Amino acid sequence: MAASRDLLDVDPPELQFPFVLDKQISCPLRLTNRNDSTVAFKVKTTSPRKYCVRPNNGVVPPRSSCTVVVTMQAQKVVPPDLQCKDKFLVQSVIVSDGLSAKDITPQMFVKERGNVVEEVKLKVAYVMPPEPQSEIAEEHDGLERILVPMQRNVDNGRSTSELSSGSASLRSAEEVGSPVGRIVKSEEFLKAAGPALETKTYPGPAEQSNQLSAIIAKLTEEKNSALEQNRKLRDELELVRREASKQQGSFSLVLLIAIGLLCIILGYLVNK
Repeated sequence: MAASRDLLDVDPPELQFPFVLDKQISCPLRLTNRNDSTVAFKVKTTSPRKYCVRPNNGVVPPRSSCTVVVTMQAQKVVPPDLQCKDKFLVQSVIVSDGLSAKDITPQMFVKERGNVVEEVKLKVAYVMPPEPQSEIAEEHDGLERILVPMQRNVDNGRSTSELSSGSASLRSAEEVGSPVGRIVKSEEFLKAAGPALETKTYPGPAEQSNQLSAIIAKLTEEKNSALEQNRKLRDELELVRREASKQQGSFSLVLLIAIGLLCIILGYLVNK
């Protein structure tokens, strides 16, 4: 619904931008002159660095309209709760016929000069972006892939007894779209679907806690096993060192005895 005024009707009364990060977003603003006089307009905003307005001023001939495009620059941060305090102001004033946009001056919109300036305030709102049509089509195709085979199973699984008067009356209710028909159809779908309608269950908090406890116990057991193997390796290394020390001691004793015998023999030979 447009904001109706004496000079210009402004539509929409609130600028809505589907908020998307790192993307410029535009919102059209339509100004309609329903008078027999030419009206000049000027668009102002509380955040001039954030928005680009084209054109930000102009002239609307009698009984005509023009479109102003307000573009929000790409934003890097999502505001809390998508709240926005930005505002716009559309000023309009009657001017002489034949005036062009380049003839508009800021003095025309000064009220102190005796000009009758009409003002329309507009709020800015951020909205969630619409869901892409491709995703909607994929979801629709996915439902069809599930429901069509289910319907075929239902149709193929009907026996001759189901074509009796009772089933015929239910099917007729189903064809006209009554609540009974919809209930019967849903029951048939559920019976025919079988495993196709099995839903994936997720563990609750208690089951998750049990799983975590089992994982922790397994890791603790592996840690203890690794520590035990490390201890055994240290014991074997210490045993090897002791054996090596004993061998070195035996070798030193044999060498000492050999040297002693050699000295005795040399002394004997010298004395002789």
